[in-house]
Amino acid sequence: MRHLFGARPGSEIDRIAREWVQRVALRQMTAAQADALRQWCQADPRHGAAFAEAHRLWQGMAPAAALSEARGRERRLSRPARRAFLGAGLACAATGAGVAVVAPPFGLWPSWRELGADYRTAKGEQRRVVLPGAAVLDLNTRTSVALRAAGVELISGEAAISLAGASSPFTVSAAGGRVMARDAVFELRHTDGSVCVTCLSGAVEVALASGGATLAAAQQLVYDAAGLQPARALDADDLPAWRDGFLRFRQAPLAEVLDEINRYRSGRVILMAQSLAARPVSVRVELARLDTAIAQIRENFQLDATALPGGVLLLG
Repeated sequence: MRHLFGARPGSEIDRIAREWVQRVALRQMTAAQADALRQWCQADPRHGAAFAEAHRLWQGMAPAAALSEARGRERRLSRPARRAFLGAGLACAATGAGVAVVAPPFGLWPSWRELGADYRTAKGEQRRVVLPGAAVLDLNTRTSVALRAAGVELISGEAAISLAGASSPFTVSAAGGRVMARDAVFELRHTDGSVCVTCLSGAVEVALASGGATLAAAQQLVYDAAGLQPARALDADDLPAWRDGFLRFRQAPLAEVLDEINRYRSGRVILMAQSLAARPVSVRVELARLDTAIAQIRENFQLDATALPGGVLLLG
């Protein structure tokens, strides 16, 4: 196994905990190993505490490296203890390769561009931002927005934009495209290199170098590096509901549903039974009761669950 933590000094318990966290993060575990991890965490309070701490460090140390990258690599991570913890994978990202900084594995920490945003929400956080003029932004979980001359840039995440008769077009840029409107309510979701634009009222224009389109109320389109996809009409059940405190899925792959829940839930739910990843799921998830939805999914698919410190839950 490639050691992402490196040879960080510490007790034998700490070393074992770091190895378990690495296996979980890379999904290099069988069901028997997941059960062994659960038993190890329960065998001694120090084990569970060490696992929770290793998981916290795994999620929390890399953003510092990303922020260092964003500041122009002003400080090199040259101290042996620090470099030993980051190990080959994270040290490479922090000191030059930049791969993990740009695209963090499993979204465990923000990229350097997200850390430099003017407004950013944490996991599970929603926030309203009132901009000068006629624009109100509602930011969903794990969303990063930067102010621009004619509007904002959605660096990542999901935002709803409400405009009330702006004197000039308000522009939201994301992934090389621009979305413009004057008197409209619309939502953008920018994840994994693609952007989904949903017009809720009024009309919005979507412009890429390769072409453009105009959306009316209850219409949606997606664009990415390959260009614009055709617009489609939405019914009431298709409209985003996160501002009302819900997530709705209709025949969505199980892996996609769990990934979305992970955007809101503290810790991480990991599907170990990858043979079920593409199985369709229709479910209505209340954001205030995510664990209830997870329990329903477990029952429907007859999945065993291994609860670990730090909010990690293995399903298999």
